[in-house]
Amino acid sequence: MKKITWKSPSNIALIKYWGKHGNQLPNNPSISFTLSNAFTTMELQYEPKSDDGKISLSFEFEGKTNQPFEDKIERFLIKILDQFPFLSAFHLVIKSENSFPHSTGIASSASSMSALALCLCSMEQNETGNLSQKEDFFQKASTIARLGSGSACRSVYPILGQWGYQETISGSSDEFAIPYSQNIHPIFNTFQDAILIVSKKKNLFQVPQAMD
Repeated sequence: MKKITWKSPSNIALIKYWGKHGNQLPNNPSISFTLSNAFTTMELQYEPKSDDGKISLSFEFEGKTNQPFEDKIERFLIKILDQFPFLSAFHLVIKSENSFPHSTGIASSASSMSALALCLCSMEQNETGNLSQKEDFFQKASTIARLGSGSACRSVYPILGQWGYQETISGSSDEFAIPYSQNIHPIFNTFQDAILIVSKKKNLFQVPQAMD
């Protein structure tokens, strides 16, 4: 099996997008900080199979089979098969793990979908020779990540990412994010986001029931 590994972080929005339209397109532009220590590490292994036009996949999350996650990834790969038509000729083994607990409000969908998009673009580069230019590679990775999770498109870039067309921002687009570096004050390079994890359990706090 051939193997590809990417590590991609989550992000936290300074300017949020409020809703989407069409095929995962933003209603307004957004800007986010890319987090450095809250990330997903994803490994994609693949080997040839008969090209029957179908996706063949097995998925592990943090060392264990996770059927709901596998089903979600399979539906996504079917959705983007027109972007990566060679996928049906391979059996895929995807292994994913986070540096932070899942479902704790740190946008694991952004880190995981951007990591997956980066793996898929590397696979295309390896198997077809496409995406040899760095800008083309990350632009497609951002586009594919957007189709899985809107904010994920910003996570393929370090420090700051901008998504959504804005006439005053050169290269901005609704289709993909771009690295944002225009007129950034040096103080923004000192910003930190602190995450306090009190438990890895889900539903730790229950909302009290109203009394009659």
